[in-house]
Amino acid sequence: MRSFTRIAAIWGFAAAAIALSTPAQAGLTLTAAGTSNGFSLSTFANFSSITGGGCCGGPFGIAVSGGGNVLVSVSGTRYVFNNADGQVPGSALGTTGSSSSTSAYARAGGLAYGADGGHFVQFKDNGTVDHVLTGVSPGPYLGMWGAPNGHIIATSGAGLIDIDPLAAGGAGSFRVINGAFGDGVTVSPDGLTAYLEQSGGIQGYSIATGAPVGPFISVPGSSADGTGMIIGGALNGDLIINNNNGDVDLWNFGSSVMTKLATGASPFGADRGDYVAIDTKGCLFLDEGNHVDRLCLAGASIGEPNGNTVPEPVSAVLVGAALLGLGAARRRRF
Repeated sequence: MRSFTRIAAIWGFAAAAIALSTPAQAGLTLTAAGTSNGFSLSTFANFSSITGGGCCGGPFGIAVSGGGNVLVSVSGTRYVFNNADGQVPGSALGTTGSSSSTSAYARAGGLAYGADGGHFVQFKDNGTVDHVLTGVSPGPYLGMWGAPNGHIIATSGAGLIDIDPLAAGGAGSFRVINGAFGDGVTVSPDGLTAYLEQSGGIQGYSIATGAPVGPFISVPGSSADGTGMIIGGALNGDLIINNNNGDVDLWNFGSSVMTKLATGASPFGADRGDYVAIDTKGCLFLDEGNHVDRLCLAGASIGEPNGNTVPEPVSAVLVGAALLGLGAARRRRF
């Protein structure tokens, strides 16, 4: 009887581990086009218990720290999570006060940066401020993105700027790209172009010269916000656009065709789209009104050329350990 109980317990442990490795259902719903193109959605974190959605409590700033934790700023608190789906405020590894307001965060050179107290800062793995980038005098505005060279491209009080966070012994330095003001920012995988949300659409700018690159991308509903670029596969170079109206769109630069990938049941509310952020699993975090979703694409990366999604490492270990334990119990029993 004790052996049977042991086996049942191990089966229960294995089932729980498998459940942990299964993506949580996302707040957004993929369209037929999103599904047929190989996209998948899951909910990384749900904050409905602390925010009703809409603007402007958050979630806003998101970045993966150097140690692999996910930092998320919501309603004056910065949460620290494991990079596994199904998070809620109570599952956080820790919290700290956040004065990031509505600014985005960025991962650059393997470290997490953001806005705090009206300054550009680097964050520690536990979500606290490591140090202020005192060499960057313009105050943060809204969008922020890590470029391939380890720099940060951000909107600021001086316009669009290029920050070298490691210059001057970590104090940082900056260069004004141009005087453009906007919201969400992303950077092309080659590090040459910054795409900036302006007045409901997207405009590309040369990071080197500040000159416009390509035409202004008009977005239906004039509600564009965060963007991320696809790397690899059939959709290589296409742009993901997260919208305030609850839609997620795909823009093809070659054909100038906009495709709706996902929709929200509560536009401008619980599914109000805002920033996006790089996920080190090759997917893209999507800020929504009261949750953070994870958008993945089979056979490609979104936002950073580091491969496609992989199973949650902790969950995979749990499943493997459980199955090994089951085999051992069977051997002892028989």
